[in-house]
Amino acid sequence: MNASLLVDAVVQQTMVFIAQLATAGGVRAPLAHVAEQVFLDLTSELQNRGVKKKVIADMFGMALRTYHRRVRELEESKTDLGRSVWEAVLGFIRLKGPVSGHVVLGRFAGDDPEVVAGVLSDLAQSGLVYRAGRGDAARYRVADEVDVSVDDEAARTARAHLVWLAVYRNGPASLDTIQAAAHLGQPACTEAIEALILDGRVVESRTATGIRYVTDRFEVPVGSGVGWEAAVLDHFQAMVTAIIAKLSSGQFRGPNSDYVGGSTWSLDVWPGHPLESEAKTLLRTIRLRVEALRERIDTHNQSHEHPGPRDRVVFYAGQNIRELSPPDHSGRTNSDDETNP
Repeated sequence: MNASLLVDAVVQQTMVFIAQLATAGGVRAPLAHVAEQVFLDLTSELQNRGVKKKVIADMFGMALRTYHRRVRELEESKTDLGRSVWEAVLGFIRLKGPVSGHVVLGRFAGDDPEVVAGVLSDLAQSGLVYRAGRGDAARYRVADEVDVSVDDEAARTARAHLVWLAVYRNGPASLDTIQAAAHLGQPACTEAIEALILDGRVVESRTATGIRYVTDRFEVPVGSGVGWEAAVLDHFQAMVTAIIAKLSSGQFRGPNSDYVGGSTWSLDVWPGHPLESEAKTLLRTIRLRVEALRERIDTHNQSHEHPGPRDRVVFYAGQNIRELSPPDHSGRTNSDDETNP
């Protein structure tokens, strides 16, 4: 497997996906936090896989000292708890700007001044903040932004579904685990958990190791007007985790009987084609079959409690229809587990 080629292609497609999400429905979602979050999450995952910090720094093309400074910038601020130094400094400049570097350093006296100065430099170089002057006397203000109006009730509903999904995928889980999985601050996560407990979607239990949260279901019905964000994330996570499981097994070529993996087919049809309807309703057909199977399994499980460990089979399906320019209809193409785990 050529990892470099695959990484480049996946990053490009991921950027397309993020750009589409950030502009969906005419909304311009703020992206200031994306670069820092990607760096922090990626370095954390690399460390979890046993990669040494010196090697991680080299993978990013950084000197080890620069890498350590960058990580400290993105760790929680000792001045503004719950936010990274980078996020806290940007928020302060947005609120108080134009403001001098001296004032910023004073405001974040609880944090390493070298880290705060590094954040100011990074913000200015990234174009997120305008800088006039030099040294501590330089003044900073946030670059012009398009105001984004957010419906508070809609945001609360979206957060509740994201937390519900995190509990379902990780439960029984602690609040810290759920918070990390949902990528939400503690106040927002706690508010969502309380709402989910109140309406019976999540159950709180006290164990010897502390409070844990669990749920036996997560659902966003097809066509539902709420929970769309969590539904998209659930589908995306299902696809990514299946690919990761395939890569982790070291089997890039697998037999058709594999329990883990995925397949992609492209079916070329046209108006009046004898198989047009069958091809275009394939997603609906699969949904009906899986939903019927889920109901049968749920019915059996309600009357047959199993005390031991269980296997959770996560199945995902997606479909898209694109109009091709005529003609060169060279026939169908497909990719299965041999090239696309």
